[in-house]
Amino acid sequence: MFKKTLLSLVLATAFSSAHANVDFDLNDLVPATAPAAEAQAVDTSAVKEVGDIIVAEDPKAAVLVAHQSLIEEEGDGVKMIAVSSGIGILSTGSGSYNLYENRNATLLSKRAAYMTALQIAKKQLVENLEGMQNQCETVVDASMDMIDSGTDSLANTASAMADNCSESVSGAIAGYVTFDVYDDPEEQFVRVSLISTPKTREQTKRQVGALTQTTAPNVIFKQIINDLQSGIMPPVGAKVITNPDSGESYVMGFGSSIIRTNSNKNVQRKLLSAAKSQSQTKARNALIATMQGDKVFWEGSSDEMQSEENNQFNYHPDTLDPKQVTALGETKHEFINQFKQTDSYKTIAQGKVPPGVSVKNFKSSDGDWMLAVAIYAPSLEAVATKAAAENKKRVREGQQAGTSHKINSQGGLNNSGTNSQGPSGQVSSVNDL
Repeated sequence: MFKKTLLSLVLATAFSSAHANVDFDLNDLVPATAPAAEAQAVDTSAVKEVGDIIVAEDPKAAVLVAHQSLIEEEGDGVKMIAVSSGIGILSTGSGSYNLYENRNATLLSKRAAYMTALQIAKKQLVENLEGMQNQCETVVDASMDMIDSGTDSLANTASAMADNCSESVSGAIAGYVTFDVYDDPEEQFVRVSLISTPKTREQTKRQVGALTQTTAPNVIFKQIINDLQSGIMPPVGAKVITNPDSGESYVMGFGSSIIRTNSNKNVQRKLLSAAKSQSQTKARNALIATMQGDKVFWEGSSDEMQSEENNQFNYHPDTLDPKQVTALGETKHEFINQFKQTDSYKTIAQGKVPPGVSVKNFKSSDGDWMLAVAIYAPSLEAVATKAAAENKKRVREGQQAGTSHKINSQGGLNNSGTNSQGPSGQVSSVNDL
């Protein structure tokens, strides 16, 4: 309740009516990793941070400051962005990879790092939107063993602590897009940032039943290719762009696969085909995830055990008789701590890919990656839907054509009809019987 009230106050006090039309436009957003000249073009002097909420009149400045803040914190995290049109959420996840003698293993490790970073970013979005389940159990045991004699006063003390915590996140998200991806080859580290705003949540909706062809397919593909060539094609996630002339929004889902290498040419061709197929499947699934929803599940736990001992005497190995203890010259101190942590991520995105979705493949310049983009546009769906209707009509016409008629089960007997003799004669020789 407090959080909602804070957001309301932030939105109410941060903006005047003059900025009522301010809206998120991902075409204009500048990542924090952009070239210095481009980043300097965005004025961030008026950006404010209220708690963990970034407040600004300009959405571009708000996102830039939020993104840079997450980078500087050197960890995964979420920032909320408040503008007059609503609340946006920026989530950043990271992953690490290793280098191996086998090139395939290095690329597979890097791709797994991208997938891990994506899962973390999704989990944080759901956590921010839905909350999480949390449980901790802590046990502390302490003991003291004291022995006094006429000449000595000795004591052994011990303490043990067990701390077990578990958390879980479960929910669904839709309408999020990839803000940026980043690979640091020196640190062997990758980052994926996802963003969900009022505009992305609206633009990624499929307008079922309201399809109209507004943009020619060639115009759509030309704009998308220009957009991809001028920016970064990520290996994971999704993106939304808008046609400046028609106002139509296009949703792009991205997929990737490494291009494995093999000394056998036939095997290499099969591996290239497999990379293309896998990347297309992942791209279509990314499209489904952002348009229809992504179910996200996460479970994490931490287990910590610790013990401390301060001993001034030792018992005889064969008895606990206090008369048989041996006094130590100096107090013996022992300390041990063990910590374990587990994280389990699971996401499920499933559904029917809309008609008219086109998938394009691109090979990275170094030949290591096969990248794919699945493109959805209302105009493309309208064209495909119209073609499907025409095809069904043509099939029905083909089935109805010809001299088809209902059969008659009576009549037709004709004793003078043609009746040539069928096969007649001995089949087996009597010598073989």
